[in-house]
Amino acid sequence: MLPPHRRVRTALQSAAIALAIASALPAAHAEEPGWSTAQAAELTRQAVAHAESGDRSAAAKRFLEAIRFDPTYGPAYLGLAALHEASGDVVEAERVYQMGLERVARFSAGHLARARLRKRTGRLADAANDLEAARALAPDDPALLGELCATYISLGALPAALDASRRLEALAEARGDTGALKESRVRSRALANLIAEADPVTAGGQERGLVRRAIALRARRAR
Repeated sequence: MLPPHRRVRTALQSAAIALAIASALPAAHAEEPGWSTAQAAELTRQAVAHAESGDRSAAAKRFLEAIRFDPTYGPAYLGLAALHEASGDVVEAERVYQMGLERVARFSAGHLARARLRKRTGRLADAANDLEAARALAPDDPALLGELCATYISLGALPAALDASRRLEALAEARGDTGALKESRVRSRALANLIAEADPVTAGGQERGLVRRAIALRARRAR
């Protein structure tokens, strides 16, 4: 098992993308961040530094101070939740995400981070719900759509996976990204074929095989 400071670092690294997304989101603040937001950003930076050095207590204190300064500062919630997950307290991590989702406007990064936590704990249906909520806020994010598609494949929800894959096709075509377009088309055709092969009468017995084949398709695509 990894030592505590390594678990903290790993969890924070897993939240790094979400933190970056949150920082880049259109803020509910004025164009120039106010004093309280600037304080929250500085405290969050300090918290991450403490966490990476292994001082979990100081990190938690700084994250909480950041939230007190600006309850709408998304990265502080993401960091604090990652810290709780690193210590093994998944319940508290989810509580922090929920608090952030209630306070931060259009917090797609919060939904994305909670979805990843739920996937890591095997709650794929809940993860899909969070990813759909994030998609509603960022409908044309290719990375998000790719993650949603993969989650639906793991769930065996192949029509929903196909919908996400076809949207990825459209986005790739609009961008002129021939590589991504080819990749999406191959995946979409494979998903469509799997759906067509599913006999409504016998689907119950075949479902596991279909899911495994879809997951294998995803694995081949990622190589």
